[in-house]
Amino acid sequence: MLRIFIYFFILTGTSLISLQSGSAQVVVYKIDFEQEGSSINYNFYEDGWVVADATGGPASWILTFFEGPLRRYITITDFGSLFYANKGNSVKAVLSAAASNGTPQTTFLAIGTPSQTVKQQNIKVEVANQLEGVTSSADDESELPFDVKEGDKGFAGFSKMKASLQRSRTDDANSNNLSVEETFAELILSLERRGYTPFVVAEPATSEDITN
Repeated sequence: MLRIFIYFFILTGTSLISLQSGSAQVVVYKIDFEQEGSSINYNFYEDGWVVADATGGPASWILTFFEGPLRRYITITDFGSLFYANKGNSVKAVLSAAASNGTPQTTFLAIGTPSQTVKQQNIKVEVANQLEGVTSSADDESELPFDVKEGDKGFAGFSKMKASLQRSRTDDANSNNLSVEETFAELILSLERRGYTPFVVAEPATSEDITN
């Protein structure tokens, strides 16, 4: 069922936003999803990638999925954030994002303990080697911008989420003084070399298109 991806894509947007360039400690995570628990009409993403400033800040996401035999990806910049929460001497890394300004209601949340050092020049930052959590997505599909052709309506479900530090990509980005946006662009090129293509939502037909 492709509609969960299409609708999420429409709501969040997928344009690459040109950010101000500048060096920062960059961290790259690979995201894996595994469906669990009760669900209905629910198919989630194959996997994903997140790029962010290692010290914390807005996160940029790549989410991949299959469209028939085709491998597709969508990009979402400034979607949620990576941040560090502390209580006394305990510190946790948190990766959090939510699409809640409409439907579907989709959330991503993973938590991990900083245990690895990311270095750029003489500056070091401790980051989590792995973050674990859950995703959830639900929509009654009462106001879809397109027709549901499958005959089913509404979906809901959960997935386990695991974010694993990509040590090689992270180190390469920092040794080359790449910014978050430059690292994100290189990651997209890497996926395209592996055969992934961007998912493009067709513009809905207008009354003028139909009459012409």
